[in-house]
Amino acid sequence: TGTLKYKNKYGELHYFKTTIQPIVNRGKQLLGFITLSIPITDIVHPEEQLNDYLEQHEESMLLLVKIEEFKYLEQSFTQKITQKMQKLFAEELLKCMPTECNFTKVYLLNNGEFAFVKPYNAIEDTNHSKRTLQTFQHKINQEKIKIGIIDYSLSIIISVAYGKNTLQNAKIGLKKLLKSKEEFIVARDFLDEVTRDSNKKLNQFNMLKKAIETYNIVSYFQPIIDNKTKKIAKFESLVRLIDEDQNILTPYHFLEVAKEGQYYHTITIIVLKNSFRALFNSEIEISINLSALDMEDERIRNEFLILAERYKTETHRITIEIVEDEKIKNQKNTLEFINQVRSYGIKIALDDFGKGFSNFARIQTYQPDYIKIDGSLVKNIEHDNFSKSLIETIVFFAKKQKIKTVAEYVENENIYTILTELGVDYSQGHYFSKAALLKEFIPSSL
Repeated sequence: TGTLKYKNKYGELHYFKTTIQPIVNRGKQLLGFITLSIPITDIVHPEEQLNDYLEQHEESMLLLVKIEEFKYLEQSFTQKITQKMQKLFAEELLKCMPTECNFTKVYLLNNGEFAFVKPYNAIEDTNHSKRTLQTFQHKINQEKIKIGIIDYSLSIIISVAYGKNTLQNAKIGLKKLLKSKEEFIVARDFLDEVTRDSNKKLNQFNMLKKAIETYNIVSYFQPIIDNKTKKIAKFESLVRLIDEDQNILTPYHFLEVAKEGQYYHTITIIVLKNSFRALFNSEIEISINLSALDMEDERIRNEFLILAERYKTETHRITIEIVEDEKIKNQKNTLEFINQVRSYGIKIALDDFGKGFSNFARIQTYQPDYIKIDGSLVKNIEHDNFSKSLIETIVFFAKKQKIKTVAEYVENENIYTILTELGVDYSQGHYFSKAALLKEFIPSSL
């Protein structure tokens, strides 16, 4: 007994539960066999059928269709009604599919997804196929499906793939559509792209692991200049990674992938310890970056407070720069933490001010001592009157509130002069110095 798969002339697979029994005479001599086959195609899961088809066709054209609002259907109806709706919708899709596309079957998959597949034809005009399928999509989006006495309009998104690995490519295409809020995509070589990205991330994870194990997560420091005295007022602590080839890498090369795994917390703790150690070994003021992600992490909050208590005679020289790169989920914990660090004499700065839309709300929430004007405004100030006027407005407001201003990305003398004329209090950028080890600025800090 077993399952027999039969392919018809259209390349479609049919499934039979087959039992083969021997025929013997009274002397137990084999005379032949009798076969009993029961068709079971309708009860074999469509995804299994689709995978079997793809196994037999190295190259194919596959169309993956998804009901865009399916998750809301699941929440609104019982499982039985949702299944019935999908079945009726599959019939509607097949009925509306243009005959010139040569799709003869629809595969009803899971989660409101449907597939059409046929052998790949290298000479087929893919641009014409795309236009035909987009017309089909538009028609479906205008149709109504009747459930009981109610008509429903369901919109679909479509991912189409050609050649090899079509199902994997089309699934990746669907994910891209859901993320981009677009309706149609041709999924070309997406699997290769994902594989390359995965390999890249794996290499980055390995690089991070080795750097942590070999103490090659280090702190570099960039000076912040007092625009009145033109002397160094403080330093910003910036994380760097030294790879196996002794290249100095900025966070751009490793921080995002660190957030996806266990290493982000470890890196943040290393930076905190390095910064407090530098504080203890010198007389300088230091700015330390903390993101919303950091301040919502109880382990990081606790480690910071332990260090603050250990070095409490020096903490008046610390500024925390709040980097709002992620939306704060628990503002109560964040504000409680900020109040705790203020009790140590630590000052608060808002980083990247002028970049987003919640800037003035952040001022009201955090009541900072400093505003760091976003570099995208500063670097355009020479040629962009809008940026110049916006910085002028920020400075005017800050002075009214007795908040000091810091300009980032000060790359040349002309930018520095304009900022000084506008009344910005501090400047930071390559015009003065790139970030470096603290010993390069203060030899006695060793």
